[in-house]
Amino acid sequence: MNPLHDLATQALLGSERRPPVLTPLPGAVDDLLDAASPSETALEIRVLRRAGVLAACADAGYVPAAGGAEPPPLCEAESLLAATDPQWRAALVEIFQDGPDLLQREALRQLAEYGAVLPPKILPLALTAASKTPALQALLRPVLGQRGRWLARFNPDWAYALSGDDAELDFSLWERGTLEARKAFLRQLRRRDPAAARTTLETALTELDARERLTLLEQLSVNLDASDEDFLENRLTDRGKEVRGLVANLLARLPDSRHVARMIARLAPCLRQERKLLRQHWVIEPPSAFGADWKADAIEETRAKSESLGERAWWLYQIARALPLAWWSERLALSPAELIGWAKKSDWSEALLRAWHDALTRERNPVWAAAFLGETKLPGLTVDPFALIDHLPPAERESYWLRLLNKSARRSGVGEWLGRISQSGTPCSAEFARQVLQHVRATVASDAGKWDYSLRQALPDFICLMPVALLDETLQHWPVEPEAQYFSETLARLIAIAERRKTLYRPPTSRNPS
Repeated sequence: MNPLHDLATQALLGSERRPPVLTPLPGAVDDLLDAASPSETALEIRVLRRAGVLAACADAGYVPAAGGAEPPPLCEAESLLAATDPQWRAALVEIFQDGPDLLQREALRQLAEYGAVLPPKILPLALTAASKTPALQALLRPVLGQRGRWLARFNPDWAYALSGDDAELDFSLWERGTLEARKAFLRQLRRRDPAAARTTLETALTELDARERLTLLEQLSVNLDASDEDFLENRLTDRGKEVRGLVANLLARLPDSRHVARMIARLAPCLRQERKLLRQHWVIEPPSAFGADWKADAIEETRAKSESLGERAWWLYQIARALPLAWWSERLALSPAELIGWAKKSDWSEALLRAWHDALTRERNPVWAAAFLGETKLPGLTVDPFALIDHLPPAERESYWLRLLNKSARRSGVGEWLGRISQSGTPCSAEFARQVLQHVRATVASDAGKWDYSLRQALPDFICLMPVALLDETLQHWPVEPEAQYFSETLARLIAIAERRKTLYRPPTSRNPS
């Protein structure tokens, strides 16, 4: 019998309806109960005191059940220093509790830079944060230390900490794991031994459905090279339409593949030169009929009902998007900007521009990205300028971002623009940061700032991308008028983030750890 449970059951009925019976207990516990609640005390008070005494006694006398399993092995001794500085430890707690993600990444990078590991008390916070944000996992592993890896064994959500590139592969994940587990296993094996990963996948393909084939074949993008060509060629006739499209895209990433050569052979006859005004001009004319062997290269004859391209333009688009961008410049002797200008004058502009944009997404060519950014109107094609800017070298992105600032502010507010920059994760220069903050301060002081909720969400991330030397300057000159009081909570968070960032650039170990 559990005396506390029995007392609680009686109390639920109410002391007026049915007064609880306070049964004496054997031994010293009963003496303690009598001392805590003498008989002359009101019954309700006696019940409450009795419950308190019984709960304290239960905690004091708790004996855990004997386990039959062997105790876990002891954690190995740590060879690296843990971050013992009190300010560092306090900052790490706040960072992994409150974020933002960019600050968590910076903290892990800085800790690794100092050659230190996370303090033991921070490990559960950091492991949990990285389980929810996979982008943190590769940064976390080097600073987990022996205790972090030991701790990860006891929580399935933290198993990622044991699956780094240097960890032993568990083939049971491939044989009996979920699709996500098999995907992670194959990707890891692909980094270590591309050929073994390809062979492992090939032996299982006949047992997989279309969704599984698509998910696992995507992992061949890791360390893709010419040795994968034969395997991918055999997958071009897969039963799944999406699988065939994926395979064709992977082969298009191999500019010397047979697939690309066949696409070039189909498109080259579509190009010819014509003389106009004493000069030779290139002209393109799509195929007039669907080739008998095209389906073998994942070219679809029938377009979707929602497709804006006509039949022949649809065929041209599918062929053209498989070609390397460099082929067009070499064949037509035109720069990317000149090619875009040429395509815009063509009757087949939408097919060409869409094909080149697809190829740009695949190749991330900065010259082509700049050429697309230089255009104000592209027939039949809507581009995301921020995605194009991400293809540029980091040093060239800021000037393009600033060009978008006024346009974005008029259309949707500064917050959306700032959020897209923060998503890129690109550290910014001091001059760029000053210009952005000047614009943000003006927005906060205006009526527009009150309704730009995304601005308050994006600013904490942007503060994480600014030079550390600029942080003190960043916290100055914010509007203090009553109209700007709505911004006070955001400003308080910016100050907290700035202080945490400054802490990360001080040594994390102290001479007298507390």
